[in-house]
Order: sequence, then structure tokens, then C-alpha cells
Amino acid sequence: MDSLTDICRVISQCRNCDLHFSRKRAVCGIGPGNARLMIVGEAPGSSEDEKGLPFVGRSGKLLDQVLSNLNLRREEIYITNSVRCRPMLGKPPKLSEIRTCSGYLRREIELVKPSLVIPMGNSALGSLGFVINRKFDRVTEIVGKVIDHGEFFICPQFHPAAILRNPKRREYFEEYFRKASALLEDLGRMPREEIVRKYNSSRF
Repeated sequence: MDSLTDICRVISQCRNCDLHFSRKRAVCGIGPGNARLMIVGEAPGSSEDEKGLPFVGRSGKLLDQVLSNLNLRREEIYITNSVRCRPMLGKPPKLSEIRTCSGYLRREIELVKPSLVIPMGNSALGSLGFVINRKFDRVTEIVGKVIDHGEFFICPQFHPAAILRNPKRREYFEEYFRKASALLEDLGRMPREEIVRKYNSSRF
């Protein structure tokens, strides 16, 4: 898979786990190949399954609102998921499915080379963990922290679907994206050592 187009072609034909039985359309990542920010979600929902695009349903609308409030342009962000086919209704992806699909995320990261990765939710953290060979705590324990992986920074975030279920968390969701936006800006103008100190970043 030498390009993002190659990855999408392989994903669209993927039969590596049982999720392909329940999908209408596999959902590829979308965004520029040189994006500085990569957002990783959980799995396609019904709207994504219909359209073959990530974050176009209710969760996507919430994400778009928050990004717009921070002047973060979606078309400048690479957006993808931990698994690329819709799980059975109401079921999160299984760990085995996340592991099987993580190779696609690994290759996306290798090609895009983002400066900052925002995994949203436990499935996204699990997928990123397989990619970088690290085990993360649950998102509720590390949400909003800044983690220095060396090749890129990681800023774990709640999944928008969790905010829709519990609107009281929305202010934290927006706060953590505001922090990530400031971090992204600093990455373009400050030495890495200063950023690590400023954000009290933990190191992998």
C-alpha cells in the first residue's frame, strides 16, 4: 500500500474479519496526505455505512461544530477510524477486529506523518496502541493529556457519540480540542523540548 488511494482500494475489498458481512460500504480515511492533524474515531455508523465517508452522521455534525468554533478546517485534517466497517447495531468493535484493522491505521500514519494524533474513544486508543506497541489506559483516565510519542504527539479525546449520550461532558470535549488546537499551533513555532515542558507531556 504505497499511497492513501492504495489503502482505500484495499479497505474497500477487505474481508479480513467478520465485519465485512454487516457493512454496506467500507469507510476509508479522508483528508490531505500531508495533514498535520489526524483524528481517529471508533467505527462507521449508519450514515457512514451508507455514504462510505467518516463522521457524516450526528457525531460528525458535533465534531464539525467544535472544529469550526476553533477555526480548524476539516478539509485540512485527516480523519479515519479504528475499524472501517460498521459493527452490528449497538455493538462496539471487538478487540480482535480493532487489531485486524490496525494495519490500515499504521500505514496511514506512515504516509501522512501527522504532528498530532487525536484518538477519540477507547477503540481508537486501542487501535493506536497496536500501531505504536503501547497499552493505553481507558480514555476517561487519560483524556486531555498530551503524550509525546517521539514521531508525533497524542492527545486522547472523548468520542463525540459519548458527548451526545452525556451532554455534560461537552465543555470538556471542547476544552480538550482547544488544547489540541493550541498544541498544533505551537508545534509550528516552538522547539519540541519547550512544548513538552509547556504541556507537561508524558513520554513513551
